[in-house]
Amino acid sequence: MTVSLPGPNLSRSMQVLHAKQEIQALKEGRVGPLEIPAHFSVPTDWDNRFTWTVRKAVSVQGLSTFEKSPVTVTFYPQKGRRPLFYLEDGKSRGRALRPRNLEHGTNNIQLGPIQIIEHPLALMLALNLDVDIGITGPSFPTFDECNGPFLDALNHHVRRTRRRVSHFTVKEPVALKFDAGYCILEPDENGLWMDHQIDYPGFLGRQRVVVEITPDFFFFMARARTPSFRSVQETDEIIERSRAGTLPFPLGESNVLFADVNGLRNPRSVFDYNDHNFEFICHELIDVMAFLKIVESELHGRFCGRLTTLRFGHEQQIVAAREMVSERFLAQPGIRWF
Repeated sequence: MTVSLPGPNLSRSMQVLHAKQEIQALKEGRVGPLEIPAHFSVPTDWDNRFTWTVRKAVSVQGLSTFEKSPVTVTFYPQKGRRPLFYLEDGKSRGRALRPRNLEHGTNNIQLGPIQIIEHPLALMLALNLDVDIGITGPSFPTFDECNGPFLDALNHHVRRTRRRVSHFTVKEPVALKFDAGYCILEPDENGLWMDHQIDYPGFLGRQRVVVEITPDFFFFMARARTPSFRSVQETDEIIERSRAGTLPFPLGESNVLFADVNGLRNPRSVFDYNDHNFEFICHELIDVMAFLKIVESELHGRFCGRLTTLRFGHEQQIVAAREMVSERFLAQPGIRWF
């Protein structure tokens, strides 16, 4: 079931903090960051100083996550100032990517009838990619390598646009604090830096990474599977049903990273480094960064700065995006263009 979020009332569950001591207090509970190895990077010709789009329509096939039916995702050159998402059923109109148009779906971000848009949004953000997206079913696929099939299809089929890239950052540090988590934004003109921490019971525990989001790093990180963290018993049951083919959704060990308090059930060694597997937290980076594309779409620019997050789920991301484009936020702390 999808629950629509009311617009103006959302911000009541969030505090906007400007005081340095309050922001620093949020950071004090963070653990030391894990080292990201240099080989977690795929050299590309993708220059993020420019804005890119597809030369012509590029399509990828898969199975829709919630409907378990064949679906085609097509990337088109962006026509307007904002990206549009189309349900290509011959009846629906395109929906502009705007914070006010978003809903919190079942563990995902939903735009109109289209669900799980956070994965393509992360791709569009990391690659400065301006595209409209059409999809023949209501939900995006959950691929074995998440955004990997999109990257494989798009690579070498894109071009630089003539659109001038305008960059912005916050004028001063600001924290958006929720009941259990937070998002801190700090000014920086030298790219997008993410400082993300997870906090789960048992084996996963508290993990933190600090990394610059570049096209080269995204080409590696973007293949991290969707994670599932549940009790041992629930995880056993889901895996058993997926192997038997009785799950209502096309989810299983190939496209989901299963975890419980005892550890990762099906880790991929490509994400191993220093006796640690980074796939779980890499996918969380994908989910978190997506909300910035929503902000960029509304403000018509590219965000640079440092993003520090903890327990910053999809519902909180929608709230944060709406706040960051509001008149009160643009007035204080404000944003600075460069």
